[in-house]
Amino acid sequence: SFASLQLVGGESRCDGRVEIFQHGAWCRVLDEQWDAQEASVVCQQLQCGEAGTAYNPPKAERGTGPMGLQGVRCAGHEANLSLCNTSLPESVLAAG
Repeated sequence: SFASLQLVGGESRCDGRVEIFQHGAWCRVLDEQWDAQEASVVCQQLQCGEAGTAYNPPKAERGTGPMGLQGVRCAGHEANLSLCNTSLPESVLAAG
C-alpha cells in the first residue's frame, strides 16, 4: 500500500507533482494520461478538496529520481491512489 503521498514543486501542499513514499524513498508518479479522475483521488487523499487542474508536464519537467508508479487509472471515487489500477515498474515488482 502507498501510505504516504505528497505534491511537490507547487505553490502549496495541495499543488504540484505527485510523489509516493515507497521503500524508504519518495518516488515519482509518471503518467502520460493523468486527468481529473486521478487528480481527484490525490486531492481527496491529501484532504485538499476538489481537484482544480490535472497537470501533464513535459518530460523535461517531470523530475528525476526513482519512479514509483506509472499508468495510473482511477475512476475518481477511490479513497486513495493505491486503490486505482496502476502499472508498477519492474524494479518495484522484483523488490516486491
